[in-house]
Amino acid sequence: MRVSGIRVAESGDACELRGWVESDANPDDTDWFAPFPLWWRFPTWCAPLLSERNGDPFLAALLLPAMRVGERLQVEASVSPRLLAAIPQIVTIYAAFDPRSTRAPVEAAARTASLPTDGSAARVGLFFSMGVDSSHSLLKNQRDHPDDQNTITHLISLHGIDVDHDGWDEAFPPLLLAGFERVARETGKTLTPVVTNVRKVGARLAPWTMLHGGGLASVALALGGGLRQVLIASSASYGAIYPWGTHPSLDPLWSTEGVTVVHDGCEADLALKLAVVTKSPLVMETLRVCPGFGNGYNCGRCMKCMRTMVALLHTGALERCRTLPHEIDAEALRVALRGPGGPVHRANFQKRLDSLVASGMRPDLQAVIAEHLASLDEQTLLQQRREMRAPRQRRMWERVVGRLRA
Repeated sequence: MRVSGIRVAESGDACELRGWVESDANPDDTDWFAPFPLWWRFPTWCAPLLSERNGDPFLAALLLPAMRVGERLQVEASVSPRLLAAIPQIVTIYAAFDPRSTRAPVEAAARTASLPTDGSAARVGLFFSMGVDSSHSLLKNQRDHPDDQNTITHLISLHGIDVDHDGWDEAFPPLLLAGFERVARETGKTLTPVVTNVRKVGARLAPWTMLHGGGLASVALALGGGLRQVLIASSASYGAIYPWGTHPSLDPLWSTEGVTVVHDGCEADLALKLAVVTKSPLVMETLRVCPGFGNGYNCGRCMKCMRTMVALLHTGALERCRTLPHEIDAEALRVALRGPGGPVHRANFQKRLDSLVASGMRPDLQAVIAEHLASLDEQTLLQQRREMRAPRQRRMWERVVGRLRA
């Protein structure tokens, strides 16, 4: 996998870092992929920070895809020596998290000169989606660091990272952008809206559940010397950490000499985070948890929306949330919960069920969640049986093949 033609361009009210990605494989090979551009689009004030000499974001965004297709990753731009030194550990973690990946070598020159800056060395960014996790990190930072070197100064809001529907059009939906602008304005932060095709092109080659951490890091790394520190809000608490693209063991490894990547919020589970964010009128009027099925905030019917509604219902805050329906239909919840779920998903819904049972709330929702948990247990049992049978079936097949060859 080769990255070439790296360039910076300005157009209208945006500037862009872009490169061209090609496969090393023969077009007849099954792992070959068609060439594609990879790009990040920033506000024009970021233009002095972008550099054609900066290979860091391409490495972060493409390392796992290269491992997945079994190719080396060659970047025709220099890379942070600190990041290059961390690659073996990142590869080891990726290989443990994703058994289908291989240990792809990285070919890139270590950077010997500093990346450009605009004279500001105090910027601290937070990847901000208006969801529970990032809102918790913002409010916690305001409480713990009201005015010091760790105070968040910039909210980095992304389009092209958390959306994967057919209507994605490389532009922020107006309602969504207005929400980001309001939060930035009322908290005194600088909004940095970024559009990227990292997910659109990367998810074709590697599972987005594992790739999204490198995708987030690539945005911060593309800004070169523009940020001193950037926070990625945790998805799970220390008591429920699992293999995932953003992870306390993985995120800090994307750091360079200029920017430190921090995985933030593992000390709090969903209940503790909700206890904080539901006290904020601003969050209750801007909360956005939907993965992007529409052009506004929340669809109110997907699994993410529904699970947040159930959690808010138990806390008594659902009616105060201006961006989600105030009523939960049991059948709509049943539809949203169709499909598989991992161990953490199961644990989270078990907690929701336990909370509803303890409070005696909504027996109809209790029944739906209990049914869903039973289905997950059945799926797990069937998978375990398949895994137990697989070695035996493989040995039987090897014996048949051996006899035929004999």
